[in-house]
Amino acid sequence: MPKIVRFLTPIFIIAVFLIFRFYKLDQSFFFFNDMGRDMMVLQQWRLNGKPPLLGPQTSALPFNQGAIYFYLLYPGFLLSGGNPISAVYTLATFYLVFFFGLLYLLRRDHRATFIFLFSFFLLSIHPQYITQSRFVWNPSFVTPLIITAIFAFHSLLNKFSHKMLWLFSLSIALAVCISYSVAPLLIAFFIFWILFYRQKFLSFFLAIFSSFFFFHLPTLAFEIRHRFTLTTLLFTNRSPVQEGLGFSDRIDRLSQFIIASPDQRLNLSIFVISVLLALYYAIHHRHSHKNIQLLVASLYLLLVIIGLITPVSTQAHYIFGFTSLLFLMIGSLKPLRSLFVGLIFTFLYVTGQNFWQYTKPSPRTVTDLQKCFVKYCSEHPEPIFVSVQSSFHPFHNGPEHRFLLSRAGCQVREIEKDTTQANTMAVVLDDGEFTDKTRYYELELFGKYKETSRLYCQPNLEIVTLERR
Repeated sequence: MPKIVRFLTPIFIIAVFLIFRFYKLDQSFFFFNDMGRDMMVLQQWRLNGKPPLLGPQTSALPFNQGAIYFYLLYPGFLLSGGNPISAVYTLATFYLVFFFGLLYLLRRDHRATFIFLFSFFLLSIHPQYITQSRFVWNPSFVTPLIITAIFAFHSLLNKFSHKMLWLFSLSIALAVCISYSVAPLLIAFFIFWILFYRQKFLSFFLAIFSSFFFFHLPTLAFEIRHRFTLTTLLFTNRSPVQEGLGFSDRIDRLSQFIIASPDQRLNLSIFVISVLLALYYAIHHRHSHKNIQLLVASLYLLLVIIGLITPVSTQAHYIFGFTSLLFLMIGSLKPLRSLFVGLIFTFLYVTGQNFWQYTKPSPRTVTDLQKCFVKYCSEHPEPIFVSVQSSFHPFHNGPEHRFLLSRAGCQVREIEKDTTQANTMAVVLDDGEFTDKTRYYELELFGKYKETSRLYCQPNLEIVTLERR
């Protein structure tokens, strides 16, 4: 490959990555629910100086992910003065550090460099990656860690070294700590190691165990302090209701989220082809245990099998292990074949309606909310409770509004903890209505009330003030 092409290719990929994540972000950024939850945790950390010991609760089990997720977000939160959009910049920075770091590590291996660059290009244009980069929530950090773990694991297969062992162990353990949806991939790594590379298994196991122990120290501290409350709940509480656990439903959801084209029949077809391709390479290279195609194809097949038998419904934020392996498997084809497949995916992702979906104006921007809340807080210096009526999500309880009201100067109190802390309640109508009842039980806790005022900010944003009688 000519030097000028080797020089321009990374620049082009980074440009694509940044454009898809930041173009018209100020107009399209939808600050909502989970992101508000994260900002409230970070704000509380800044106020009391105590780092959280737990990460966000998982959607599949009554257990929390690791607090390392909040530790990654906190520096950007501080540097930006608590700007809600800081998480987007933090995530993009994380990916860029990964890009240049791994590119440097692979610099002497032209084949691995091509596979990596190709994979990074695909994740730069993949709809799920773009959506979850512009709308940051807990699993979005894991793909760089997964890809690093795969390359380190491949290096271990070729030549065992403690440096690569620890790079692999720390990367995969951190990924699982951030999102337990990566755990099936770890199981696949174990199965592959046992099947093809039984040497040094004790060192392999101890390195992973030590890495897990290190990253879960905050969780362990929480459990010791609270008499293993989470562990007890894990075995005594019912898990959230899981939908779409039938075989055909699982296949549909996997293909929909992994391939992510606008046409579900095309998603299913490409997904089936990807499984058949992985099966072909697993059989074709079965005697070449150090071949990267055997590694990524075998891991992909194992992950599909585990995904089909695990009693957990597939969600959009569970597919990063699948996509990482699929990108690497396509990149491991002969270069011309990889580029041809890459053009097909580019056509599916870039020329359709996806790009305009990313940049369409938000129903209300952060600037809209801040202007409204600054005005409201200037008129209501007294302590307030906050309730939200919204049409955007059935489980929406408005943590983003509580955070922004607090940031705007309001003395926000939590009625769930103490009903006597305030005598005023602000009911935020976020594309919603208020007719003497709220979605949850705040009014029962608040007691008898009278409506005293309404602040109209824009057609889909209004604040109703209630006073306790």
